[in-house]
Amino acid sequence: MKHNRRTIMKGAGAIAIATAAASNFSFAQANDGFDKIPRIRLTNLPTACNKMDNMTKALSGPDLYIKRDDVMELAHGGNKTRKLEYGLAEALNMGAKAVVTQGGLQSNHVRQTVSGAAKIGLEVHVILSNPVPEMKDQLMGSGNYLMDQLMGAHIHLAGEEGRGPVVEKVLADLTAEGKKPYNIPAGASNAIGSMGYVNAGRELITQWNDMGISPSHIFTATGSCGTAAGLLMGLRYFGNTTTKVVSISVSSPADRLEARIRALLNDASDMLGVDQSFVKDDDIHVNDAYYGKAYGYPTEAGIAALRMTAEKEGVLLDPVYTSKAMSGVIDMVKNNTLENAKDVVFLHTGGAPAIHPYAEYFKV
Repeated sequence: MKHNRRTIMKGAGAIAIATAAASNFSFAQANDGFDKIPRIRLTNLPTACNKMDNMTKALSGPDLYIKRDDVMELAHGGNKTRKLEYGLAEALNMGAKAVVTQGGLQSNHVRQTVSGAAKIGLEVHVILSNPVPEMKDQLMGSGNYLMDQLMGAHIHLAGEEGRGPVVEKVLADLTAEGKKPYNIPAGASNAIGSMGYVNAGRELITQWNDMGISPSHIFTATGSCGTAAGLLMGLRYFGNTTTKVVSISVSSPADRLEARIRALLNDASDMLGVDQSFVKDDDIHVNDAYYGKAYGYPTEAGIAALRMTAEKEGVLLDPVYTSKAMSGVIDMVKNNTLENAKDVVFLHTGGAPAIHPYAEYFKV
């Protein structure tokens, strides 16, 4: 669905209908333009932003901080919760009775979508594919996949044809049943989903001001790019012009992700009513040196980073996303390759449930 400022404001006008359909949930209705975008509150915000004293000491680098977006209320939390506050609001405004989304067998996004849909009373269908064929039994035996089952998801497994045709069939079937299905892309990475991290950018600016810090860099793992694009837009839209958003790829070459971030920024610009040049191309930073073999395959450096963060800070990363991103932070701090580094922030986007199917990687 193509979004722009006009369609969003039309959605805001329909907010009474959505509220009647889900009277237990409150929508943001502040006066400025951004807060008129319909949003359903699915968790308590802000999430914490804490100094990592032991990691800072161990790496002998700049002060390191962690933004705890892994701690939220949709089935073990994670960054997709912020996106779903906007995507599921739109689903309700459109009168949807069912939600459809997609991802890998251990998708954190799918798990949070299933949780959010259950919370607001929508039927949910998920189309899953296997990114690591040799781990089929492990990936379908625990972690996010098990949680999807427990929360009542209708699970559709994609084969060699890929997820796309299965998504189309499920949408067609649900439409024929009169359920007005709402389609959420992988990672909730579209314009409406990115608004969750536009909001997070504003939240971080307030937190950093209260903490008296001026971060030079904020790091995030990125695959579908909605978090990276939304965070960059949010920081710039709400007045932070200096903090670099560094996206550590977990799956693809940098040029591919940079193009994806640019496209999402353009769509977000249209939604917010600013020129598409508002965020410059030079402001997009993707590092593809740490993703290893492919999506879904842990790296040695990532596993080491996961262990270090757990042992030093008592914080659990995941083997597919945040461990790879943290391995990049550790490497760059150790090798002093961050220019003018100060108050470096790591965005923890969640994913710890995926530790369980990957247990073989952690055996000593």
